Amino acid sequence: MVEIWRILCLFFLIIGLLLTIIDIFWETKLLKENIFKRILLIAVGIVALYSIDKRFLYISLEALFYGLIIGTLFMVAHILIAKGIKLKKEQVSIGLVYTQLLMFVIELPAEEFLYRGILLVSLLSLVHPTIAILLTSILFLVVHIKTWNNWFVWSGSLILGVICAISVYFTQSIWTAVIIHVLNNFGFMTLIKKRNIFKEKITHQG
Repeated sequence: MVEIWRILCLFFLIIGLLLTIIDIFWETKLLKENIFKRILLIAVGIVALYSIDKRFLYISLEALFYGLIIGTLFMVAHILIAKGIKLKKEQVSIGLVYTQLLMFVIELPAEEFLYRGILLVSLLSLVHPTIAILLTSILFLVVHIKTWNNWFVWSGSLILGVICAISVYFTQSIWTAVIIHVLNNFGFMTLIKKRNIFKEKITHQG
């Protein structure tokens, strides 16, 4: 029985690595393509966690507590490094709101279900936790090296990846990492970078 379970973990690890390659090299030019890719990652992640250890799908008070505390620390750190919030009230638009919904409801959970879900949980069953945490964090870093040309983002991504992986390992819940990631990106991508993927389209239409 244990051997079959390990084979199942290895199977999902291979699936996770294939999805990682897709995540790194599939450059989605259309929003619909990106949404489809993210939903696929979440769906496979749910199946993988349910098959390997369904406890990781539950959100406990411990997961909620640590997620909020650690995530808030990341958010505050971004604000302090940037020397204040850059997003002004007059810059809030419907496009900005839609961007945040896509990021927090689909994009970030998808990343967590892949890197801290499929990959990490599969590896935890096959190798030492330290190795599992480091390997998944390095893969998470590679994605950001591919999409960003910024050493600050690279170092931040590696730290975030390690912290999220450790948090999932100790709380036994994927949602700890999702909460941390959401609060981190809210600080950096929303309050500082003011990310709005619809701004260009709205500007042209106006």
